[in-house]
Amino acid sequence: MIKTISSRQLKKGMYIHELDCSWMKHPFARNQFKITDINDIKKIHSVGIKSLKIDTDKGLDLETDIEKKTPHTDIPSTPESKITSTPSNNLTKTRKDAKQIKNHAEQAISNIMADVKLGQQVEMEQVTPVVDKMAESVLNNHNALLGLSRIRSMDTYTFEHSVNIGVLMMSFTKSRGMPKEIIQEVGIGGLLHDIGKALTPTEILNKAGKLTDEEFVIMKNHVVDSRLILLNTPGISQNALDVAALHHEKYDGSGYPDGKKGDEISIVGQMSAIVDVYDALTADRCYHKGQDPSVVLKRMLSWTGAHFNPQLMHEFIQCVGIYPPATLVMLSNHYLAVVIENNSNLLLPRVIAVLNTKTNETIEPKVVDLSKQDKLKVISSESDQKWNIDPQKYLDMV
Repeated sequence: MIKTISSRQLKKGMYIHELDCSWMKHPFARNQFKITDINDIKKIHSVGIKSLKIDTDKGLDLETDIEKKTPHTDIPSTPESKITSTPSNNLTKTRKDAKQIKNHAEQAISNIMADVKLGQQVEMEQVTPVVDKMAESVLNNHNALLGLSRIRSMDTYTFEHSVNIGVLMMSFTKSRGMPKEIIQEVGIGGLLHDIGKALTPTEILNKAGKLTDEEFVIMKNHVVDSRLILLNTPGISQNALDVAALHHEKYDGSGYPDGKKGDEISIVGQMSAIVDVYDALTADRCYHKGQDPSVVLKRMLSWTGAHFNPQLMHEFIQCVGIYPPATLVMLSNHYLAVVIENNSNLLLPRVIAVLNTKTNETIEPKVVDLSKQDKLKVISSESDQKWNIDPQKYLDMV
């Protein structure tokens, strides 16, 4: 729901739909964005904005569900059931830091693509500090950034997709036990893998319908453009280049631009092909609705041996989990819950229960580790929009 509020009512977690001033008069890179830092609110006040519009479907309302009085629930009481500000794994601070890192990364790739459109060279100095922070977050707790990779908007797809590929590639690399140096290199490759799209005509890049054969040929050129741009970037690594140059190649040789197959594609290139398809299929686009991660993973498993290396595909599922962080799930007691992080048993993640679907009543959020429950389990993944629930709001609590 779009709602007009006073700027004095702003708080972290709200999603700005429209600022009551022209784009040239406010200090933000985008007209629509979520408030993630108190300094964003201070900036809005500093330029004299008195009122604005928020989107309560994408962010907090004036009164959140958590602030309402809620009835007693039958969610099992466990040592973790109370939400505290200092959890043992320090996940609260990790998520807060991860959110800032993701925002900085999106701004960085936005600036870089703008520079490339103007014919300027990619400067590693713009990328390396951001990727260093991403690597630190991934090595600390990759669930924090993975959860954020599920939260995005349609109008910033290109930037968010690039950041998500960086996050997913770094998490995938970490889960395979590869060294920090390679984790950083694939992070750079992920951020820059679609840099060639800066040269793709906007009307093709953002076309709502199916591309014609001629338009698809032009679209595919972004891979060649990305490779050429990065080949001329001082300090770029081979691993970073492989992410950009090989993410549309397929294991059976049916991909593009070179039709490479099997071992002709580097391991990093094979990993990037898996990651790129996964993120694209789970995203909302102007021409299709993003699918649930568990559905996407099942589809991708059916394509192994053709599109993907079977062993790497199974390793990727172990990395992201069947129910990745920020996924909304239905529990066997008919409560809705948001996945916080995965356990070794991918079917029994750690979750935060938020809604009793039998009574349609919002409950006091409670953390439950399903791996420690005898009977409680996930029975399905659910649509955020169907239930009008913002998973990020609850992830910010833990």
